[in-house]
Amino acid sequence: MVSLWITIGLVMAAGGVASLGAYFSITGLGALFSGAIIAVWLMAGALEFAKFVLAAYLHQTWKVHNAVYKTYLTFAIVILSVITSVGIYGFLSDAYQSASSVLETETVKLESIKTQQSLVTAELARLNKMVEEIPATRVTKRMKMRAELEPVIQELNKKYNDGERVLTQSNLKIIEVKKKVGPLIYISKAFNMNIDHVVSALILILVSVFDPLAICLVIAATHAIESHRKPQQARDSQHSAAAQNESFQRPIPETVPVAVKMKQAERAVVTEDESDDVIVQMNFKDESEDKKVI
Repeated sequence: MVSLWITIGLVMAAGGVASLGAYFSITGLGALFSGAIIAVWLMAGALEFAKFVLAAYLHQTWKVHNAVYKTYLTFAIVILSVITSVGIYGFLSDAYQSASSVLETETVKLESIKTQQSLVTAELARLNKMVEEIPATRVTKRMKMRAELEPVIQELNKKYNDGERVLTQSNLKIIEVKKKVGPLIYISKAFNMNIDHVVSALILILVSVFDPLAICLVIAATHAIESHRKPQQARDSQHSAAAQNESFQRPIPETVPVAVKMKQAERAVVTEDESDDVIVQMNFKDESEDKKVI
C-alpha cells in the first residue's frame, strides 16, 4: 500500500501539473485561433478535463472493456495529449516571441538611427568642407558662405543630438530585453547555435515531458487513493460480518405475554394471602385446645 504522505504528494503534484498544463494549453490554443478565442477556450477546457478523467477511468477499468473500446480510448487520450502539447508549444513560443520581437524591433530601430546619424555626419562634413575650400584670402566670401550654411548646420546638429538620445533609449531597452532572454543568449553562444533553434529545442523538451507527466501523475494519484480505500472497505466488511455472527450466536430471549405475567403476579398474591389465613386459623385452634386441658 502506498504511504499516506506519498499519496498526498501525488495528489498535489497531479493537480499542480495538470492545472498548469491546462492553463498553458488553453492560452496557447487561444493565441493560435484568436478569431474565436472564447469558443476555443471553452473547447480546450472541456477537452483537458475529459482527458484526465478518461485516463483515470481507463486505468481503473482496463480489464472490463474489450480491445476495440480500449484502443479507441487510448487513441483519444493520445490525440488529446498531442493537442495539449501543441497548445503548450504555442504558449511558450508566444512568450518568447513577445520578448524577442521587442529585441528585434529595437535592433532594427537602432540600425536605422545609426544609418541616419552617419548620413547627418557625412552632410556636416560636406558643408564644412565647402566652407574650407574657399581661399583664406577671400574672407568675406567665406563668412558669407558660413552665414548661409549656419541654419542648415544647426538643424543637422539638432537632428544628430536627437538621434543620440533615441540611440541611448534603444540601447537601454535592449539591455532590459536581454535580461529576460539572457540565459537563452548564453546557451546559444555556448552551443554555437542560433537562439531561435535553442528556444525551439527547449520548448520541445518541455512539451514532451509536460502533458504525459500530468497524465501519469493523475493515474498514480488515483491508484494511490484506491490502495488506501480497499483496506478500509475490507475492514468495514470484516466488522459487519463479525457483528452479524454475534447477532446469530446471541440466544433469543423468550417472550412472555404481558397478560400472562399479570395473571401469574395475581396468583402469587392470592396464595400469599391464603397461607396467612391458614396460619392464623391454626393459631386460634391451638389456643382453644390449651384452655380445655386446663
